[in-house]
Amino acid sequence: MADTRVPDLTARLRTAPAPRPAFRRDVEGLRAVALGLVLLFHAGVPFVRGGNIGVDVFFVISGFLITGLLVREVSTTGRVDLPAFYARRARRILPSAGVVLVLTVAGTALLAPALLADTGRAAAAAALQGANWWLLAAGDLHVPLTHYWSLAVEEQFYLVWPVLLLLARRRPLLALGVLSAVSYAASVLVTPGNELLAYLGTGTRMWQFGLGAALALLAPRIAELTAAHPGLTSGIRWAAAGVLASAAVWVGYVAYPGWAALVPTLAAALLIAGGTSDPAAGPGRLLVWRPVRFCGRISYTWYLWHVPATFFAVALFPAVDRWPFLLVVELLAGGLAFLTTVLVEDPLRRSRAVASTRRGLVLGGVVTAVSLSAAVLALV
Repeated sequence: MADTRVPDLTARLRTAPAPRPAFRRDVEGLRAVALGLVLLFHAGVPFVRGGNIGVDVFFVISGFLITGLLVREVSTTGRVDLPAFYARRARRILPSAGVVLVLTVAGTALLAPALLADTGRAAAAAALQGANWWLLAAGDLHVPLTHYWSLAVEEQFYLVWPVLLLLARRRPLLALGVLSAVSYAASVLVTPGNELLAYLGTGTRMWQFGLGAALALLAPRIAELTAAHPGLTSGIRWAAAGVLASAAVWVGYVAYPGWAALVPTLAAALLIAGGTSDPAAGPGRLLVWRPVRFCGRISYTWYLWHVPATFFAVALFPAVDRWPFLLVVELLAGGLAFLTTVLVEDPLRRSRAVASTRRGLVLGGVVTAVSLSAAVLALV
């Protein structure tokens, strides 16, 4: 399956309008919004009890961007190279995650040695992309790597989605629709009886990636519609932004994800869809603002750092464990995020030394091995 042709999907894409450029300035800005919601939530800022919806927004964005890359590959080459896809994921995701993981284990050994064993177990699960299932089994543990659960869910989805795209080459939207419908139904049914399973489970989260993926598959048609109705599109985007902001307040008071997750997820999807022809439409003028886009650019590494940063800050200064202090620490963690982006993520993602598929996969294996070694040392 290293070089698989997808004739039916390819023919459909070749008859569609040419794909738009890969880079969406407004989507980069939306990543900053998602990160901001998560930071406010984890800092415990009053009236933002539902800021965990930032993760939902990240899931929709991921489904849209990654599927867009797959669609462009099919439209230009007529094939999907699965090993190359996974090598790109390894170069993009694993180095920064590995660096933060190893440094977090080391920091725990110095500042919170009583929690080192639990942190080591969390690190092993994170290194193997199973942090969500480990957290579900372990329960409510106070360790600085619990946020890796969302990365695990994302990587587990991308083990399935490219293969499904190949298998469902004739009707990719139908297959995606069935997968997403089943996933959402599972979320609604499971949440009342086991909210933690619904929140952390891969099966109950796939529909959010699926909605983003559908936007990418329908991008040419969406671009026509939004270009033909610019005023309506702008209004819908403003409404979606308002819905997303309000959800950050009330979501914290209901069982989640369940039915409630549909609200912020659809709002995020409408914000993305509305910018297909004009990224600056409506609230897009704020999303494409350079400072916002800068925060979106480093949002991945910022997300990685914000939990360890607050964990160690509280370990050093337990008397000031309050939301203003935690929020300041999370904002300062942006400096670590910037350094990790420019010193680790960007160089390895652009390096010719690991540009080939084989070397990209080897890089992923090495990072995983190093991360596991750090976890094992924590357990010794």
